[in-house]
Amino acid sequence: MFYVSTTFIKDNKSVFEAINMLKKKNIYNIELGSNHIWEKKIKPFKFKNCNLCVHNYFPVPKKKLIINIASQNKSVRKLSITQIKKSIKFSKRISSKLYTFHPGFLTDPDGSNISKKNYDFLWNKNKLRSKNYEKSWKLMILSIKEIIKFAKKNDVKIAIETEGSINSKDHLLMQKPSEYKKFFKIFKKKDIGINLNIGHLNLASKAFKFNKFKFVKDVSGWVVAMELSHNYGKNDDHLPIKKNSWYWKIIKNPKFKNIPKVLEFRNTNINIVKNTFKLVNKQN
Repeated sequence: MFYVSTTFIKDNKSVFEAINMLKKKNIYNIELGSNHIWEKKIKPFKFKNCNLCVHNYFPVPKKKLIINIASQNKSVRKLSITQIKKSIKFSKRISSKLYTFHPGFLTDPDGSNISKKNYDFLWNKNKLRSKNYEKSWKLMILSIKEIIKFAKKNDVKIAIETEGSINSKDHLLMQKPSEYKKFFKIFKKKDIGINLNIGHLNLASKAFKFNKFKFVKDVSGWVVAMELSHNYGKNDDHLPIKKNSWYWKIIKNPKFKNIPKVLEFRNTNINIVKNTFKLVNKQN
């Protein structure tokens, strides 16, 4: 069950411009992404005939915010949880199949990377000196508990995304197998799932030297969605996936046959998106 993220379009475009482009290519399984302009009113009827998932930062708020549910800045953490709750409410309104969000960071990013070749955030290493991993972990767990409670109330299925980076590994949570072992002891599958980001997995496995396939096997019972993009093991490039690459073994795993598998590309021509969408449906 393949979806396409609206993030393929250039930044600061209307989400409906991306949706119309996808519909013209007969793609109706769509994930609403986070790189769009703020729009005052987003009417559910505008998504007619689409099968939808919602991701992290959508609907885009009027005032820019980088969501960090583990932030040690109380204001940032509160705003992040509030934004996620808005997204959950919106997911309910449009009958989204799933809402996925990021686990948070040890430090608050200084902003988004302006390079079109790297979609990691911009980080300040000096901020790490005064930050404590355990405190950030506890704050993340508290935030997730609050989010789960709200999602249950609204009957919306949620999942947390796997993280991964080479250059910024010290700023991120939920990258290592040991973190998932702890996570699984705290939460239940019925309350929250895992959104397996293949691009992040490639980076995390290199940064922390663990086996990608063993990790997937260990978390497979929790995986309810997958984000698919290609990178070369250095940056979060968000490139279209390639034929015969290592991740096809995971994509084709029968355990994941019926979950949303999202093509999450950035700044990518619609014809390349269409061709990749045809490729994955053919090969799977």
